[in-house]
Amino acid sequence: MLKSIMIQSPDVSSLLTDMIYGSLFGECSWQDFLDRLAQTSPGGKAALHYHDLTSSVAHVPFMSGFSQSEIDQFTSHFASVNPWIPRLDLVPVGQGLCGDEIVPREELIRSEFYNDWLKRQTGCETSIGVSIIREQNRTFILSACTSSADPDLNSEAAKLYTQLAPHLKRAFDFIRKRDLFAPHEQTTQALFDSIGVGLIYVSEQRKARRWNRSAEALFAAGVPVQIAADGTLGLQCEKSAAVLEFLTSRNGVQTQPHTAIVKGRNQDNYRITLVRLHSDTFTQFLEGPTVAVIVEPIVATPLNERRDLLMQLYKLTATEIRIASSIASGHSPREVAMADDISYETVRTHLRNIYAKLGVNSRAGLVSLLMR
Repeated sequence: MLKSIMIQSPDVSSLLTDMIYGSLFGECSWQDFLDRLAQTSPGGKAALHYHDLTSSVAHVPFMSGFSQSEIDQFTSHFASVNPWIPRLDLVPVGQGLCGDEIVPREELIRSEFYNDWLKRQTGCETSIGVSIIREQNRTFILSACTSSADPDLNSEAAKLYTQLAPHLKRAFDFIRKRDLFAPHEQTTQALFDSIGVGLIYVSEQRKARRWNRSAEALFAAGVPVQIAADGTLGLQCEKSAAVLEFLTSRNGVQTQPHTAIVKGRNQDNYRITLVRLHSDTFTQFLEGPTVAVIVEPIVATPLNERRDLLMQLYKLTATEIRIASSIASGHSPREVAMADDISYETVRTHLRNIYAKLGVNSRAGLVSLLMR
């Protein structure tokens, strides 16, 4: 009787398909979809998760029925000893399977994964799932753990996952395109173009996804940031490069922006800022983190154009003009010292001389005079 109740009907498949597109367009949520999917198997606990097959790293941002403790134990240890994971690259994408079809049950029940996590912690016997997308060494999976060990019942459930797979892939592809052409991000890029600041969006594995026109102009001018032939973003500053590597990993976190001042090809100074953006959870699940790399010239262009006039009228030296320009552009004396590789006290000495020549006694007075 139980078996006949749990055999999936066309109505269940249709409902879940509708919920996929409803989740995509905001009529319901991915949580609603997972909650309903979990109900299709005895003792079902469902999850959308991502696996890095080269490092046995698991990320489970969407789940139904699992406790947070169960997920924490899975991601911190049991994903690495899960006997199904190493064989995922042999599983056809889009084909729903039960765990017994990937690893024989007699092998599974002898494993640490089964005895210490699947059975003991979740109260389940096996899993049913489908690989939705596989790219290089990573795979995105929809799966559910179930308390059923009935191979016929689980095989029927796997057929449902096969039916859902193409709809999930279409939804995922749509989310990626929507994120790529998001109007609010286009507006942000236009803003950065208008003020002459380079903006580059970088995703997982330091891949440059897009950049604005100002960034292209800065590349040509010799900014110490370049995009390689394979699309990866390179930073000449070793510390900034290490921070970017960390922030574009799925484990990277950031409490405040990273900033560095570096010299370009023509000895011009640039401020480079790295900011990990807060994407919505589902976009981050698919695309990984997004880091905004902001590149801005540290010397104000209008003052460069008035260089000769300043030297004639106020007898400022080339060094004093450069420091005055940087201060007028909003940079602190310590940032100027870092950019010119000189001591903070040296910058303060230059500032006192600049104040004396211009007849001002504060940074506010300096900016007011130079920006007229």
